[in-house]
Amino acid sequence: MTGNARRSGPPWSVDLLADLHAGALDPRTEAELRPLVENDPEAREILAALDATLDDLHNLPPIPMPRHVADRIDAALADEARPVAPVVDFAQAKARRAKRLGWGAGLLAAAAVAVGVAVVTIPRDTAGDGGGQAQPAQTTNTPVTGGADRMPAVRGENFGPVFGDVLKAQNYGPLENQEQLADCLRGANITAGKPLGVSPITLDEKPAVMAILPAGAPGAYRIVVVDPQTCGPDNPDGVLANSTIEP
Repeated sequence: MTGNARRSGPPWSVDLLADLHAGALDPRTEAELRPLVENDPEAREILAALDATLDDLHNLPPIPMPRHVADRIDAALADEARPVAPVVDFAQAKARRAKRLGWGAGLLAAAAVAVGVAVVTIPRDTAGDGGGQAQPAQTTNTPVTGGADRMPAVRGENFGPVFGDVLKAQNYGPLENQEQLADCLRGANITAGKPLGVSPITLDEKPAVMAILPAGAPGAYRIVVVDPQTCGPDNPDGVLANSTIEP
């Protein structure tokens, strides 16, 4: 939140409401602001428009890495694998390239979300006629799959291959809803609004739920993975992974 953002009362700045919607405010500020905003019709209209925009963007298809970019990465890895001290095994270099490709595809999809949010026009009720209010698009609760009836599988913290798919999903799995996810995040002192994407996965063959959250800066994302069987507001060990992607 910027230092000159208005907090004394309506009309609230769009930047402040966007920070509130994205979960970018500190917990104390959000607790003070939330009940005031919920009692302001104009502020609720802006928050509804932001929800509708995110719902539309979740339905975008994944954006693959361009072929010429992948070819350049292959060429660079081939150079890296040439016999120089220290010697790099080509198979290891190819595996490293696959990991980079996975992150690249996921981050390109994330960039599409960031650009889409940046250009959206927020409707404002200037004539008092109630028109122009954004209508939320239908939200999909279809789970992401890594094959027939299989959840995306992640090993270690290599989230790149599943990033784009999770970003498109709004499936809380065994957590059922945003409130239960928020309880799990509070166990690790993480405060967030509606996730950009959420889906059941397996982390090192263990069932889990992965959420992609805004990280408070353009192009930055926070990945949090929780154990749905043990997570809660009083159990920090229920958060299995917590990492940030910087642009």
